[in-house]
Amino acid sequence: MRRADINMKALIAIIVVLLVFIVLAGFYLKIHGSILKNSDREVCKTSVLAQSVTINVPSGEKLVTPDCKTYNVVFFEDHVEINGKTAEVYDPQKGDYVSKFNSLTSGIVNSVVAEELRWCWYQFLEGQKKIFSRGGVVGQVQLSVPDLCFLCDEISFDSTVKVSEFTGFYDYLQSATMRNANMTYYDYLAEEPRICESYEDKPCWEEFFKDKIADETGWSSPDQTVMKSDSKYVVTFIKHGEEGRLIGTVGVGWRENYFAYIMPADSLSKRCDSLMRGSAK
Repeated sequence: MRRADINMKALIAIIVVLLVFIVLAGFYLKIHGSILKNSDREVCKTSVLAQSVTINVPSGEKLVTPDCKTYNVVFFEDHVEINGKTAEVYDPQKGDYVSKFNSLTSGIVNSVVAEELRWCWYQFLEGQKKIFSRGGVVGQVQLSVPDLCFLCDEISFDSTVKVSEFTGFYDYLQSATMRNANMTYYDYLAEEPRICESYEDKPCWEEFFKDKIADETGWSSPDQTVMKSDSKYVVTFIKHGEEGRLIGTVGVGWRENYFAYIMPADSLSKRCDSLMRGSAK
């Protein structure tokens, strides 16, 4: 290898490190007030943000990988556990956060899942940046672009739960206001996401669901979302499409689309060509 090539690679590496340092320093200053309270979430977002910077330079995506957890959410009849610890959750009937309740309701299930979905979307930069480039080089000939998913949460119901199914999740997203924010969950998840640039029909969030999610879940539209106590579910962040790929000999500049939602666990293999799972610790 020529000395010039070695020097160029060293220079690129130095530039990448400096870029990551600048990004992380700025991000830390922005969120330092809440970083201790939700440290795992912020670490995840910081690592994803760093990868979004390094991914655009040669071999840059190998320098940083997302440091994100997969959370285990278990609903009991009188409480909710996240990663084995009792969680303080919002009870819409009481209008307050509680660690214990008399019985599990659709309102409690919906509030917990909506909050986990919010965190999932937040950690992966709300679909605003190109991330998670995998499996090939820009311009590489291939017949399709794999859909990549990150498993944010695994959700199950304990045998103590008495109700057989929980409904109203889509309505909850549209009506419930997020904590410390003047917007609903739906506005946060669906208002002007990247997928709107790829779908002419409005509302595009629902159109993406029908096109990419409905067949795998059995829910024809988001308002059909039902969680059953004898089934397992996941909250998943999905990357669909990738710019600069080739289909046969024809170049196609697909827009990377991002989407996060809940789905039955047994539909993962149908929806995701490649699945990333984080540590549960």
